[in-house]
Amino acid sequence: MSAHMRHLRIALPCLLTLLVSLTGCETTKPKTPAKPKPSRAGEAEMKKLVVASVKLGDPRSVIKRFRSAKRSPSSRPGFDVYEIYKPNPQISMLLLTFREDRLWKMELRYFNGPTERTLTATGGWNGLRDILIKRFGPPVKVGPGVPQLHTLSGLNAGYARFNGVWDFPKIYRQMQYVALSDDRGGVGIVTFIDSTPRVSAGGVGTAPGAPAALNPGF
Repeated sequence: MSAHMRHLRIALPCLLTLLVSLTGCETTKPKTPAKPKPSRAGEAEMKKLVVASVKLGDPRSVIKRFRSAKRSPSSRPGFDVYEIYKPNPQISMLLLTFREDRLWKMELRYFNGPTERTLTATGGWNGLRDILIKRFGPPVKVGPGVPQLHTLSGLNAGYARFNGVWDFPKIYRQMQYVALSDDRGGVGIVTFIDSTPRVSAGGVGTAPGAPAALNPGF
């Protein structure tokens, strides 16, 4: 056997050993990256929500946009509540609650009564419910056990036509809608709240000129 052949016999096993060490003993398929979990229905709509030109998280200075804003006597330490009558033609009253100078809660009230018909203008209690479901998806819970996020005193949710809550934990937002209505009048309240965990120290019919489609004002 020639010296050249002996050299190849010695070198070939070494080369194979090197290739195995570089590529592994067997071929492995690349791992398929995990698909991101789909966002909750309506999450994008909730994230971009704006009511009467303000949104959750805004600084308290936005209250200057409303000439009719009045600080509510129900304000408590750490919270400032402002009442705004008719922030737009669709909403009878808007309550803005600021916590630590940031907009923490928005409470939208729609009424049917002697001088107000904003609940009717949104399609009634069920029309407003349908608008919410279309925009934000189905509620996560309905019925008398739903926690009340609004501040309207004297409202008994046990007699509600609808009482539901929506939860968007990924973006720290919650919404509640409760409605009471009969042939004498009615009220519908939509409440949006910033549910971001706090860090402790230690760590009427449609008005003339209104759009044909039902408009809840947000």
